[in-house]
Amino acid sequence: MTPDERLAAIITALESIGVSCLVMGGHAVRFYGLARNTNDFDLHIAPDPWDDLADRLASTSTFRGSTVSEGPSWRRHAFKRFRIGTLPDGSDEWLEFWRENHLLAPHDELRRRSRTGRYGGRDIAFLGLGDLIRSKETERDRDWEDIRRLEEFRDADLLAARGRGEVEPTVVLGHLRSRAGFGHLVQARAFDDPAAVATALAAATNPITQAFLLPFAPAAELPADAPLPIEPVVADRLRQLVGGSSLHLSLVEVVRRRYVQFRKDVDRRDKESLQAALAASRTPPSPK
Repeated sequence: MTPDERLAAIITALESIGVSCLVMGGHAVRFYGLARNTNDFDLHIAPDPWDDLADRLASTSTFRGSTVSEGPSWRRHAFKRFRIGTLPDGSDEWLEFWRENHLLAPHDELRRRSRTGRYGGRDIAFLGLGDLIRSKETERDRDWEDIRRLEEFRDADLLAARGRGEVEPTVVLGHLRSRAGFGHLVQARAFDDPAAVATALAAATNPITQAFLLPFAPAAELPADAPLPIEPVVADRLRQLVGGSSLHLSLVEVVRRRYVQFRKDVDRRDKESLQAALAASRTPPSPK
C-alpha cells in the first residue's frame, strides 16, 4: 500500500467513526503538486470527537489489529498524536490530530475554504492553499522552503481562476506572493490600472504582497491593521521605483526576509510560552 492509499484508508476509517477531518502537512503539500516523501498523517479535525478519540480509533477495523498508543504533546487541549503501526524500515507510523492550531482559523472556517480532490484512490478534503501556507509559517526552515513553492502554486491557481472568470483581478493582485506570479501578471498587463492596484492594496495585509504592488499605485494608502507594516523608509522607496525593476524586486525580497523572520519569532515565542507553562505546572508550590 502506498502512502497515498494508506491515507485514503485512514480517512475512510475516521469517517466511519464520525471524525470529520481536513488533511494538512506533507500529504497536503503532495496533493498540491510538491514532491515530498512523508509517512506521517497530519489532520485538522472537528472538535466534537476529541475527548474519546483514542477509543474511537481502537474501535475501527483499520487500527484494531495494531496497538494504538497515544504519544506526548505540549498542547494537550489542541494536539494529539497516536502511534498506529510500524513502517517497513522499523520506524513508528504516526497519526496526528489538531483540534485547534495557533496558526489557523477554526475548523468550520477551514472547511469552507478546503479543496477536495482525488488522492489514494478516493476523494479527500485538504486545507485550502492559503490555509496550508499559513499553517507552515513556523520557525522551521523546511516549512519556508515549502511555502516558496506553494506561493507559486497559489498564484497560478488564482490566475487560472481569473482566466475562467471565477475571481476578480483585484483578488489575484491582493494575494500575490511569488516572483513567478508577478511575472505572469506583468505579462497580462494586470498592473496597468492604478485604481485596481490601489483597491487590491487596500485589502492586502501581507507585506510581501504590498511590496509587489506599491510601485504601481504609489499614492495608495497601506492598510493600517497589517500585522507587520512595511518599514516607512522601504515603503517610501517602493513608491518611487519603476515596477518590475531589479531594485523593486530586490526590495520585495528584503520585505520577504523580514516577514519570514517575524513569523519565525512569533512561532518560537508561542512554543517558549507553552514550555514555560508546562514547566510551571510541574514545579511544586513554594512554601509560605
